[in-house]
Amino acid sequence: MVHPDGVESDHCLDFRPDPDSVEENEELWEREGYSWYGDDLIENRPSRYTAEEQLEILNNHPFFTGVCPQCGYKFESSPSPHTSWHCFRCGWSNESVP
Repeated sequence: MVHPDGVESDHCLDFRPDPDSVEENEELWEREGYSWYGDDLIENRPSRYTAEEQLEILNNHPFFTGVCPQCGYKFESSPSPHTSWHCFRCGWSNESVP
């Protein structure tokens, strides 16, 4: 049920435990510093990049954008993740990326 105008009390029945749930008393939380990958709880590894550096890479690296960050050349295809990226137009290379 959707509540476009909100609920009229401090409690929403949509969040009550499901009586038909197979998972009895199984905790549905994730330890701090860990993430679920399928059915496995895996410890998060610290990143070598700051949050700002990660955002910069996501916004500009051709692996995510398909575009050279220096000249705007659109790559025809993506090399595998462990392959170096080289722009044939301007010479940019991801080997210079920290």
